[in-house]
Amino acid sequence: MKLFTIAGVLCLSSLVSIHALATCPDHVVETTPAHDFTVHNDGTVTHDRTGLMWQVCSQGQTWAAGTAGTAECSGDATTHNWGDALAIPTSVNTAGGYAGYSDWRVPNIKELRSIVEFACYGPAINDVIFNNTPGNKFWSSSLDVDDTSKTWRVDYENGYRDRDSRTSTYHVRLVRDAQ
Repeated sequence: MKLFTIAGVLCLSSLVSIHALATCPDHVVETTPAHDFTVHNDGTVTHDRTGLMWQVCSQGQTWAAGTAGTAECSGDATTHNWGDALAIPTSVNTAGGYAGYSDWRVPNIKELRSIVEFACYGPAINDVIFNNTPGNKFWSSSLDVDDTSKTWRVDYENGYRDRDSRTSTYHVRLVRDAQ
């Protein structure tokens, strides 16, 4: 019996490390349900409510289509200071773009918060749409008008927004205006 228990724990811990799922209590209404998104088979989704097109994966991760319409972000999301984060869209756009588009940008704080799933935590994002998103902080392009050394960011562990020093290193997910 102990062998089965140890094997079961090892198997479960391996699954958790491969794909950490958000905790979403059943009695709380979702704020960004999957049906609010149009999923494209190119590593992007359009949030129908806002009209914004998002990259499914965080910067540093690789998107790959799976079988039967599934897709997954693999690899580790990279972190960047704010200046480097703002340079990412230029690199992506001048290298031929992503998914056929070359107008990607770092989202502002309102846009970044529009995909927070307030019914979940760890991460506080729809993990069916944005799978394998780290439950960590993500940069916005919005400056803090009260302290010019800081910029707004969202913590996808819990969905909270705050400001931080531009020298801090956080994750990045790019967005574009869908036409």
